[in-house]
Amino acid sequence: MDKTKKGIALFITLLIIASILSIVAVSFSYLEKVQKDASKVSSLIQGNLLYKNTTEILKRFFPKGKVDSKKIEMIYTLPLMLNENESGFNINLKCTPLLVAIPIKWLNKEFTKKIPKRLELARKVLADILEKYEIEEPNKLEEIILAKVNGEDMPNLEYKTRLGKQKGILSKNEFYNILLDYRLRYDDAKVFKVPWDKYFIFIDVTNKALIDGVYISPELISIAFDIPLQSVKDDWIVDTNLEEDKMTLKEFLAQNDTTEPFDKKLFSQKALNAMHCEESYAYRDRYYSFSFDYSDERSVNFEFNGEI
Repeated sequence: MDKTKKGIALFITLLIIASILSIVAVSFSYLEKVQKDASKVSSLIQGNLLYKNTTEILKRFFPKGKVDSKKIEMIYTLPLMLNENESGFNINLKCTPLLVAIPIKWLNKEFTKKIPKRLELARKVLADILEKYEIEEPNKLEEIILAKVNGEDMPNLEYKTRLGKQKGILSKNEFYNILLDYRLRYDDAKVFKVPWDKYFIFIDVTNKALIDGVYISPELISIAFDIPLQSVKDDWIVDTNLEEDKMTLKEFLAQNDTTEPFDKKLFSQKALNAMHCEESYAYRDRYYSFSFDYSDERSVNFEFNGEI
């Protein structure tokens, strides 16, 4: 009987110890999570401060209405790196041209009402893409994209439910949802083989926005002006430090005797103060990053990417 009681007592003791250990483990896990969350919040605050300082510097270097092609070329080819050895502080800023393709908003009939050529170009490129990449149901995909961009009723209830009624496509994720919905409905994986970023950009733009006539993508030049892509890639050079090697889109089209003329209502003749920037920084022995778009002293689409 005594042995039974001792056994029960030992079992209860072990149970209590196990319970205490589990509580301690949970507590440590919670504290670790709190510390990580606090560190993340602090790093986000630090990122916001750096973001504000960076945009102020960009405003000084690239003021609205003034274009300095050498400065633009410099920030694209030479990332800005600052290091301070004593504190361990360092940042790395890299920017790339932003308006290298057609703003998806140009597919909106109301938005392009004053400059219908923008709608014509966007519709032509979209139709040519669907043919070039042999999309199984091109009419259906085009119908869905146009309906979403123009804020119209979706072709059927299923799309309306999944994609919502919000007017326009303001991010790549929203566009991806359209492609995913189409893929699931028509079992056509080809839709994800299209390098959409080379033809369209998925950001909000103003009526003054143009496609950058100096940094436009070779893929868009090829499909918009019916020039073989390889020919464009052979002759269209943008990533170079040699000024004499560079040419504007207007010069390139003249050199290739294209049937479609250069249109200044669609393309800029000079490089634009419009760029997508990514900045990484060290904070408490860890590295974090954020990104944003900058154009004519206007900074939008800030996104904190977290730890890298």
